Amino acid sequence: MKKVLSILFSAAVFLGIASPAFAAGDDYQKGIELIEKANKEIDKKIEEAVTKADKLQADYLLDIRKIEEGDQIVKLKNESEKALSDLEAAKNNVKKQEELNKKLAEINTKLEEEQAKINSKITELNEEINKATGQLLSGDGKDVQKLEDKINKLNQKLNEKSAKYDEKTKRFTKDLDKAITDVYEETLKMSNDTIKKAAKKGVQAECSWKLVRFADKWVWIDPIRIVGC
Repeated sequence: MKKVLSILFSAAVFLGIASPAFAAGDDYQKGIELIEKANKEIDKKIEEAVTKADKLQADYLLDIRKIEEGDQIVKLKNESEKALSDLEAAKNNVKKQEELNKKLAEINTKLEEEQAKINSKITELNEEINKATGQLLSGDGKDVQKLEDKINKLNQKLNEKSAKYDEKTKRFTKDLDKAITDVYEETLKMSNDTIKKAAKKGVQAECSWKLVRFADKWVWIDPIRIVGC
């Protein structure tokens, strides 16, 4: 009987000691799971922000191309690139190659025409500026203000591209900075909140900074890593 009581007492003591240990182990595992879940969510937020940044950059570069070359030229160049790609894929189809070569020739002709129009406009503007400047320099003081106004307007037309560049660049920089700031602040809060929650479960963790590319910028972002218990 004493032996039985002794065994029961030992079992009770063991369970009394082990239960808190098991509970602590369970809490620690929950802390690990909190960190793993947060890191997955942070990675997703980063991936979404990177995709958004790349899209902003692609749109910006397309806008710059349109300013530099004109909508029609950009469109024709895109068509040319697609036709060349299709031509490469149609190596064994003679009829298809003939059709694509004909299409390419037509596109190239249109490209030359559009480029000639742009060059002609620039030449015409420069000639008008030179003419008005000559009249201003050789004049006797008559219509000076009118000539100066005309020259300024012509120069403004000639420099419209620069103003458009500045506008697009400012917008792109502003939108990109906002996208980066938003994901940085959001993921930092997620990291800090999770670190505090994990600490209550007995898991010591800290921000583990990693370098991430957003379009043409590199930024340190903060997933979590475990440092102790």
